[in-house]
Amino acid sequence: MDQVVDVQRKHGVATLKFLSGEVVKAPSALYLERRVRPGDRMDPAAYRLFLSQRGYPHALEAAMKYLALRERSQQEVRQRLKRACFDEQTIQRVTDTLALHGLLSDSRFAAQWVTSRSKKYGRSRIAQELRIKGVSGEEMKKALDTLPEEEEYRRAVEQGRKMTRKFQNDIQKITQALMRRGYGYRLARKAAEEAAGTD
Repeated sequence: MDQVVDVQRKHGVATLKFLSGEVVKAPSALYLERRVRPGDRMDPAAYRLFLSQRGYPHALEAAMKYLALRERSQQEVRQRLKRACFDEQTIQRVTDTLALHGLLSDSRFAAQWVTSRSKKYGRSRIAQELRIKGVSGEEMKKALDTLPEEEEYRRAVEQGRKMTRKFQNDIQKITQALMRRGYGYRLARKAAEEAAGTD
């Protein structure tokens, strides 16, 4: 048996410190289900087992609330649950359940991300963002293939026109600004020329 010497709760996580030096982190919802206080005697391994056994419904609820705001990638959901201190087995079970019921889909997330972000950014910027979100190369390509080149060009021209005053119709500067937004050089240059009225 060990003894709890300190309990701190911050950002939805309870941190339990034991006399032996062990530290156990628990999602607040689970801590509230089985509260412990400084001075309580208990086995840290037994508390971890409790967290593992009771974590699933709480993690599923947390994930559902997170998904209610907007589409998320699997990686985003996993990171959110990991930050809340759910164990890996529970996180895997939750993401498997959500995917099985069609509530978590990287392909749907990628498609919506492309639709939303293509209003201001080019393919390479969007691809980079999707990689950061953990979307596979295959799902990313499928989503980006739905963005017609003419549409990407039209958006680049729109962005370029907004930049003409700031850059005083300097085609080189507009081109560079568009490239920073993820448009390829040729498309950015052509869009900059049209935006500046020189094509």
